Amino acid sequence: MDSPRPLRLAIVLWWVVALVLGLQSVLMWIGRGDLAGRLIAQDQATPADAADRAQQLLLVNTGIAVVLVAAYLVLGALMFRRRAWARGVLSGFAVVHLLMLLGTGAVFSVNVIVLILGAAAAVLMWRRPSTDWLTGEHD
Repeated sequence: MDSPRPLRLAIVLWWVVALVLGLQSVLMWIGRGDLAGRLIAQDQATPADAADRAQQLLLVNTGIAVVLVAAYLVLGALMFRRRAWARGVLSGFAVVHLLMLLGTGAVFSVNVIVLILGAAAAVLMWRRPSTDWLTGEHD
C-alpha cells in the first residue's frame, strides 16, 4: 500500500523547510560582510569585536541549520519507510525549531514562511490516514 497523500505532502513540506533553511544559511554567508556593520549599527557589538561576533553568529547559525536540515531530510525519508518513531522525533525537532524562532523574535519574512510550512507539515503528518499508515493499521 502506498503512503497516504497527506503524509507524502507533509514530508515534501518538511523537505521544503530544509531547503529554505539551507538557502538561508548560504545567503547569510554570502552577505557576511554586511553582518558586522549591522551588529555595530544595532549596538550589538563594538567596531573592534564586530567581525569576530559576526563570524561566531554565522558558525552557530550554520551549525543549527545543518542539524535541522539533516533531521528534516532523514526523518522524512524514514517516514516513507514506515518508521512511526521518526514522526515523533521530527515533531520534537520542529518544536525546538519553533521555540528558537519565537525565542529570538525572528518571526518575519522567510521565518514566517518556514513557520507556516512547518505547521502545515505537522498537521498533515499527524492526520488519521498518516497515523494509520505509519502504524500499519488498515493495510
